Amino acid sequence: MNREWLNHLLASGRGDGLRAQLLRGGMGVGLLKMLSLPLMLLATILLARGLGPEGFGQYAFVIALITTLSIPLGPALMQLTTRETAGMHQAGEEDRIRSLLHWANRHVWIGSMLIVATVGGIAVWMTDWRVDDRWALLLLGLVALPLLGFSAVRSGILAGLRRVVLGQLPDLFVRPLVLLIVTGVLLLVGVLNPATAMAAFIAGVALAFVVSVVLLRRTFPEGGAASEPIQPEQNRQWIRAWMPFTLLMAASTLNSQVGILLLGWLGSNEEVAAMQVADRGGMLVVLSLTVVNLVIGPHITRVHRSGDSAQLQALSRHSARMALLVALPIALPLIFFGAPILNTVFGAEYAEIATLPLAILAIAQLINVAFGSIGMLLTMSGFERDTLRGQVFALVINVIAAMVLIPIYGVAGAAFAAALGLVMWNVVLAFLVMSRLDIRPGLV
Repeated sequence: MNREWLNHLLASGRGDGLRAQLLRGGMGVGLLKMLSLPLMLLATILLARGLGPEGFGQYAFVIALITTLSIPLGPALMQLTTRETAGMHQAGEEDRIRSLLHWANRHVWIGSMLIVATVGGIAVWMTDWRVDDRWALLLLGLVALPLLGFSAVRSGILAGLRRVVLGQLPDLFVRPLVLLIVTGVLLLVGVLNPATAMAAFIAGVALAFVVSVVLLRRTFPEGGAASEPIQPEQNRQWIRAWMPFTLLMAASTLNSQVGILLLGWLGSNEEVAAMQVADRGGMLVVLSLTVVNLVIGPHITRVHRSGDSAQLQALSRHSARMALLVALPIALPLIFFGAPILNTVFGAEYAEIATLPLAILAIAQLINVAFGSIGMLLTMSGFERDTLRGQVFALVINVIAAMVLIPIYGVAGAAFAAALGLVMWNVVLAFLVMSRLDIRPGLV
């Protein structure tokens, strides 16, 4: 029976049909995620144990700031290039893909220089030049900004070319592997501190960028000039599309990072560390949905443009069910046995401060998985403005709740605020999917 099932699975993955492409992409990205997950967890464990709650909290806070600053250059451009490349590739417009790459590279340079000059100037003015000073760590972390942008552009184009696995390889495998190796070496030689941990992060980002360049050049050579210059109208069109993606990804990223950012302002470094550890646990729950989103994004664009609502409904329903089936056995132990898990993995200090936040975030992410790929459905169908409205609504709730609850309940309040924002985001976007696409998102 198992042999027959395996043969059927392998046969389903052959050919160029939508089902075969989804299966191959899902298996490939799923394998990458399975390789990436232990690397990221081991790196987090080494950092958390080696730096302690105080130092790990400082590191996590600055990484959250860098992540926020990179939104327009990284996640936003990646979404834009994925969508645009998918449409161009389907139409056979290879020269336009090359033009898109040149345009994105130029805007990464411009955006990076503006952000580094502004934020870096403030950091130089404010820093105390200590290895544990937040401004000094931020100044060091700004080195990663352009690299994050260039790597994201290449990942987006590879995804649009239906090379999803290659597009995700630098970030899912190379970066955490380098971070783990460098962190381990620093810990062994006894020089691990917040500053050297930030240097390890930059090393991972840099090597991931190099790998992304090599992979894109092998898949789609970028050395030749575009057959036609980018016209002013095309430039304006891409900028107009870029701005909603930036706002969308800003709302999405801040919904996950606002707890850490506000804890860094209103709370302590130890609470930031607890929130970061709890958030890592929550990411385990949503892992299956993340894999689904990475794979189905370009296919949503193609199916929507074909006008086949029945196929879009089936794509949404089956992907949500598969994601929840994987998420349940991960979420339940984290919810009910979080304390012993944290004590074993991170140590007693983290078990004392992160158990309740972990349970709260695990429950919220389980609900998130049950709703399915609602954000991706809207975004890749051209309704990113609707997605933005839902994200902003959820972000406002998240920020207000965090501002009220953090001073009273600390990290537990931050976790509850993040959970509330996540659930409200799913509810709002589910109604928008039904209205715009005339399909039912989620399991049913």
